[in-house]
This record gives sequence, structure tokens and C-alpha cells, in this order.
Amino acid sequence: MSYENIIYEKRGPVAYVTLNRPDKLNALSDDLQHDVRHALEDAGWEDEEIRAIVLKASGRAFSAGFDITSSAKVNAVQRRARYLKGKTFSASGWWDVFWNNPKPIIAQIHGFCIAGGLATATFCDLRICSEDAKFGAPEIRTGGPYIPAVWPWVIGMTKARELLYTGNLIDAAEAKRLDLVNEVVPVDELDAAVERQALTIAKLPAATVEYNKKLINMSYELMGVRQVIERSMELEAIAMASADTAPEIEKFNKIRDKEGLKAALSWNADRFADEDAWFKKARDRG
Repeated sequence: MSYENIIYEKRGPVAYVTLNRPDKLNALSDDLQHDVRHALEDAGWEDEEIRAIVLKASGRAFSAGFDITSSAKVNAVQRRARYLKGKTFSASGWWDVFWNNPKPIIAQIHGFCIAGGLATATFCDLRICSEDAKFGAPEIRTGGPYIPAVWPWVIGMTKARELLYTGNLIDAAEAKRLDLVNEVVPVDELDAAVERQALTIAKLPAATVEYNKKLINMSYELMGVRQVIERSMELEAIAMASADTAPEIEKFNKIRDKEGLKAALSWNADRFADEDAWFKKARDRG
């Protein structure tokens, strides 16, 4: 099958899925999501020769998040309803193909990995990034909440609250300190580091890796992560449909409709200019 939004290739026991909308910073459009889902289903369930999967991206960034260029024209509930269809009765169908995939998925991250792009990387089993990577959930400054809200399990409650209440970004070193990523390497060593990890996994018995993944997932599901994921979808729809009680969302949408997305993002960035300058200064001080 040919794809318009990704590059899908197999090299020995490793499948590589490359997000390929570099001009849009690999924003996760509906079409791209469906291409990724098809490729991950093929590598995970159909091809028994594949032992590990790498999710990477072309261009300057891993992903700037979900494609919001047309989201103002679509009701938030309608956007999520499409994932009630298909192979599951779950509103989290996009996440399920990562979480339930029998093969381990490694996110190879460079540049910006934010918003829905970071959520997607978080649902991969391992994350290896280059030193230029930036992480965060800036979308909460114009809506939210962060979907799906699994950060309390990944980075802990205290830091999750800080990042999800501010929309601040963190760099690769901080992401490693928080265990958000497994490894940080120089930009020119990223491909080799990811390949090394994938090939190591590929040497193990496939059944061992698959059932270890199931055991780890099960432990978190017993702690309620599945319920939180499902509930987060409902809360997102409610938040995005609450423009009448959230003037920031209403203002953002009005500027986008009248002047375009770039103008709306610029307006929002100006609102947080003082906070971002302070945060950058504090981060540089270490």
C-alpha cells in the first residue's frame, strides 16, 4: 500500500514509520493518523518477521501536534466520534494502536515534540531523542486539557501539574531527568542510537517481549490509566466546546477565523511573552 503522509519501510526485523509532512511540522492530520494506524497494524499484527517498530519524522521536528488548521470548523465531539468506529468501541482508537500493539514501538524524537505529537510519543514504549528536542503541552494555553493525560504516571504528579498548568516547554536534558525519555544523544548519533536499541530488542524471543509489554500495560491499567484515557477524551470535547465560558478559546477561534491560524498563534504567544521570558531565564540558570 502507498501512503501520502508517511514513509513506511522495513529493514530486516525493524519497521520504520516516518511522519512525512515536514512543511506542516508533521502535524497529525486525520489522513496522517490513518496512515500511521494502518502501518502500525501491519507491522504489529500482520508481519511476523518484524520484532520492533520505530516511529520517526522528516524535516525540522518530530511533530507540532494535532493539525488544527480546520478544527474550528468541526465540533470537538464529532472529531472524536470517528474513533468510536472501526475495530474497537473506544474513543481512544488513535492511542490503542500504540498501547495494544504487540511489538515495542520506539519514538525517535528531534526538534519540537509537543502537544498531540508528545502525547503520541508518550504512548510509544521507548523514547530516544536528540539534544535539540523540545517537549511540552502548549496547546493548553488555547484549550485543552492535555489529551490523553498520562503524565502523572510518566513524570510524576508534581511536574505534571506544573507543565499542564502552564504550557511551558522543557528541553532534552530535563526530559531525561524526568524519565520522559530513555536516552539523549547528539543529533548526528540519533539514527544509530535508535537502530541499536531496536536491533537489541529484535534479538529477544518475540513472545517474551510481547508478554512483557502486556504485563507492564496491565499493571498501569490496574492503576486506572485506561479509565483516565477514556475520561480525558470526554473532557477534551467538553473543554473545546466551552467557548462561551472560556473567553480565551473564543478569542483564539475568532482571530483564526478572521485573520488565520498564524495570527491567532501570534496573539496567544504575546499573552505569555513575560512568562516565557522568565521561564527561559530560569532554565538557562539551571
